[in-house]
Amino acid sequence: MKLRHILNIAIIIAIFYSCNRPGEGSRKAGLHINSTVVAVIETTPTPQRRNDDSADDPAIWIDKSHPENSVIIGTDKKGGLAAYNLLGEQLNYYSFGNMNNCDLRYGFILGSDTVDILASSNRTLHSVSLFKISEGGELDSIHSRTIKSAMFDEVYGLCMYKSNKTGKFYVFLNSKAGEVEQYELFTSKDKTDARLVRSFAVNTQTEGMVADDETGILYLGEEVNGIWKFSAEPDGPKTGKLINNSSEKNGNIKYDIEGLAIYNTGNGNGYLIASSQGNYSYAVFERQGDNKYLGSFRIVDGEIDGVEETDGLEITNVALPGFPKGILVVQDGFNYDGNKKQSQNFKIISWEQIEKIFR
Repeated sequence: MKLRHILNIAIIIAIFYSCNRPGEGSRKAGLHINSTVVAVIETTPTPQRRNDDSADDPAIWIDKSHPENSVIIGTDKKGGLAAYNLLGEQLNYYSFGNMNNCDLRYGFILGSDTVDILASSNRTLHSVSLFKISEGGELDSIHSRTIKSAMFDEVYGLCMYKSNKTGKFYVFLNSKAGEVEQYELFTSKDKTDARLVRSFAVNTQTEGMVADDETGILYLGEEVNGIWKFSAEPDGPKTGKLINNSSEKNGNIKYDIEGLAIYNTGNGNGYLIASSQGNYSYAVFERQGDNKYLGSFRIVDGEIDGVEETDGLEITNVALPGFPKGILVVQDGFNYDGNKKQSQNFKIISWEQIEKIFR
């Protein structure tokens, strides 16, 4: 075979692969999942290089006076936190350190004020960072000191919890080694501080977590094992229960188990959603009872590119302009504009699309 012919074949192969997204094996692993939805809005990409693993976990802050001004706050584990409006446009960017996961709660008493509070796992400082959320997605640091984790391994996943029993606010933090810490938040001289009230562990790496304030349950994703249920109260047992059909024994799940979020339909009912990162899909469980597995779906190409390899996700059931049942926000591991790769971002999906599949 002549050298020129070999070079031509190499060029054709290079062009073919440059026009196809990475991770085709993972994409094919989920093609048997027939239920699909499309994203309707996407956020501005992170200010990182297109091949960086940067965007990770979103939170949704509802402006209760003006829902149309609600914002999405997303972590950039290469540099900080970004706030986006409901059109996906970036409003603010804060270079607070390598932020991995974030979560928020409303109505925290800070001195003589009542504020909405955002917590984030700060990998740069091996700590929990705390912020007041203001109109337009403005964030102001409110921790009185650097709240250093006592965990041996790098801080990773995070979620917040407000106890229905006591009204107290908590932050759960975990590590790549499966360690979990629970911190109680309190006011200290018009700032926020935290005390460690509980520690436990699972056997291997964790990240995704969500706490159900109404039921008092913490859901914890052990990436290569499944989803655990623990009491979210600080005096709760340090052992949990693994949810049936949340492991690879379920043919629609392929590790890693990543982001977790809850959609509340009232009276203790609703849905628990988990990203199945290994086959670019999302597993849906009942919120109530033993968390029966209901099925899975994928987010495919539409006017906006589809979603692959999701880390974090978040849901709100609050009616927003154009979204009467709320939205699902997911991190997109491979963000494309046509065939041109962009840095990572977040995609917004109408909950109505998902409800049609599982109602």
